[in-house]
Amino acid sequence: MAKVKLRLSLLCLATVLAASSVASVSLVETVAAADAPWTLPTVPVKCTSAQINAGDVGGCVITLGPGLPESRGWPAPPYPDPADGAVIAWVDLTQGSVGPTVEKVQLVLIDSGADIVADGQFGPLTAAAVQTYQTAHGLAATGVVNEATAGAMGVQNTTPGTFPGAGWNWLGWGYNGSTALYQWEQLMVGNASQIGTIKPGQLHSFADSLPLFEGFVSEIQSRGYAIGEAGMYVFRCTASTRKDCAGLTRSSLSNHAYGLALDINTVKNPLKSYSGTAGATACQTPMETDIPQWVVQVAEKWGLYWGGYGWSSGCSSPSQVKLSANRDPMHFEFNGTVLQAQAILDHNRGLVPRVGNCFQVADTNGNVTERCFSQTEVPGANTRVVVTTGAPAGATAALVNITTAASGDNGYITAESCAAAPNTLRQWSNGNVRPNRAVASAAVVPIDQQGRFCLFQSIAMHTIVDVQGFFVPAPSTPTGSFYTPVTPQRSTDTRNKPICLPDAGCAGLGPIAPDTEISNVAAAPPGATATVANITAVGGSGAGYITGDACASLTPGPQTRSIVNFGNGDTVANFAVVPSVNTDQGAQFCTISPNGLHEIIDVQGFFGPASAASLSFALQTPARLLDTRQCWTDPVTKVERCAKRNPAGSIVRMKAPDGAKAVVVTLTSIDAQAAGYVTANACSSLVAGPQSQSNLNAVVGSPVANMAIVPVDADGTFCAYLSSAMHLAVDVMGTFVSGTAVQFTPVTPVRVHDSRLPG
Repeated sequence: MAKVKLRLSLLCLATVLAASSVASVSLVETVAAADAPWTLPTVPVKCTSAQINAGDVGGCVITLGPGLPESRGWPAPPYPDPADGAVIAWVDLTQGSVGPTVEKVQLVLIDSGADIVADGQFGPLTAAAVQTYQTAHGLAATGVVNEATAGAMGVQNTTPGTFPGAGWNWLGWGYNGSTALYQWEQLMVGNASQIGTIKPGQLHSFADSLPLFEGFVSEIQSRGYAIGEAGMYVFRCTASTRKDCAGLTRSSLSNHAYGLALDINTVKNPLKSYSGTAGATACQTPMETDIPQWVVQVAEKWGLYWGGYGWSSGCSSPSQVKLSANRDPMHFEFNGTVLQAQAILDHNRGLVPRVGNCFQVADTNGNVTERCFSQTEVPGANTRVVVTTGAPAGATAALVNITTAASGDNGYITAESCAAAPNTLRQWSNGNVRPNRAVASAAVVPIDQQGRFCLFQSIAMHTIVDVQGFFVPAPSTPTGSFYTPVTPQRSTDTRNKPICLPDAGCAGLGPIAPDTEISNVAAAPPGATATVANITAVGGSGAGYITGDACASLTPGPQTRSIVNFGNGDTVANFAVVPSVNTDQGAQFCTISPNGLHEIIDVQGFFGPASAASLSFALQTPARLLDTRQCWTDPVTKVERCAKRNPAGSIVRMKAPDGAKAVVVTLTSIDAQAAGYVTANACSSLVAGPQSQSNLNAVVGSPVANMAIVPVDADGTFCAYLSSAMHLAVDVMGTFVSGTAVQFTPVTPVRVHDSRLPG
């Protein structure tokens, strides 16, 4: 509308002025020429590597030559190969061979470490990779895949099978939503907010490339180009082949299948093959398009190549001699690497500010790079955030509180090493995510020598990490803090016990008034430095949080870290290790919340000086000990149950790792049939019927997880009581064993990561 008004104003001005007013006529003509479709384009120079790496690519084009996007650092997708047919005699594969069997060989070579692309074309790079494979497996290094080499690879020659294979559903325009693409499509993120006429979620790409397309469509619309239709991710082969990929190899995949291409205003900008007329070159035949030159120049500033220049070498200029030329003016694509996409975004961020927060992420190969997210962007599924904890030298694990927010569905988070890891489902979790809720989960996580760990997320969400302490190998004369379990004690319950204030005694029942600091005291061994507790928020007035710390460290007002997050009216629990001080009544710490609510605090143990009862932490490789959705066996009765929901009031028994006096576990309630709770303890301490304390509160419709340190009986077992019918999953993160080999260093909780905020 702004552009139309400008044109009308200029025309009116031209009418009022004298007809000889050359200046006014020139201005109108200049505006009209600027918006004229660019039907006979001339391609700018190719960007140099230095330009691309610096992100300054205005006025040049990025054309990196042959190779699929995975050769430039983007993830490799699945492919709709036909189901295997009947096995037939082997035919040796040599340079020049093509087809799906070549692609199978290339995939094996890639899994063995070869730096090639599985494109179904047997070239010199594939031959060299075959030689390397043959040498490593004691085969004659000929570079030819004979029957012996194929056998070692597990590759067979087969007749053409049913197309497409299982899990692929052709929709007539793409395979989007096929079950075979589930993991692949979890890698994609959509634009979080409206961009002119572009609706939220209309653009889909990788997290590192989406901001380039967002910047492009935002800028051209703000300057007056109208986008009536637009689309990005479509899983298909190129339009110049067969879109359903039948009879093709992955070398024919379209950039749309990676979310690295955008089509706009397709009716006005059709893909067509043009021929020369009257003996002239095809490059002098005007193409059908409504896209002016300045729009293409904006695209190039954002690193996007324009299909209007043409495919199969296209037309470099109208003077180039060609019998025919394929032009695709609707199409804009990114042909650079992941790092180059980041460089272009960094370069342009000052021109079109869209960056909100930058932090490190690790890819599937363990490569760590900085990733910048736009102001409204939620980090996508399979993001692996690198969290630097600020650990002291020698620390092997950190105790952290992980909060998730802005998720649209149920999901989970897993704290893991930042080493190479596939984008697949994890076999354990450190917390479960609820849609449109902030959810906090405590975790003990292994850290590397730089004090780092990675946080994997199964769906798009924001993540926040607060550090509560570290586990460090103890010196020969231990002086740090060690764990002492106690019989669980409910030290605070504002529903039926007086509220205690730090310096004013105890009086009255809850709910606690907003922004009121309350004190919690529990019987503790001498010298306790931190209290291990389960803290539950009940019936909060609105969405909010609880922060816990030594009483002297808390001040009224908004807090910079949290222990428990809750929604309006929720009952939500979280595990915490809170710095404490000794008083005449025991170890004391305080909590505060900006909301009115009830609080329940169940104390499970303490960290303090070494004693005969002290336990030392032993890090374990995370493992799923129990999942009642699968088959599991009671370690004492040897009775097996398979996929049966545990009834209300049941007690589930498990076997702890050898030598454990206590286990560090994540308890997850799944498919709860009614609101309830889970209590974990030594089996000898659990009796039938309602329990006097709990470790997590189950809800209907979403999995709920919480960490616990659970005492282990002399026979090596521990148990969980379930107050309502549900499934239960238990993941072991570590154990506590006799001795003082590893000490705990509590810290005033500090926020080390928040994907929502700059910095």
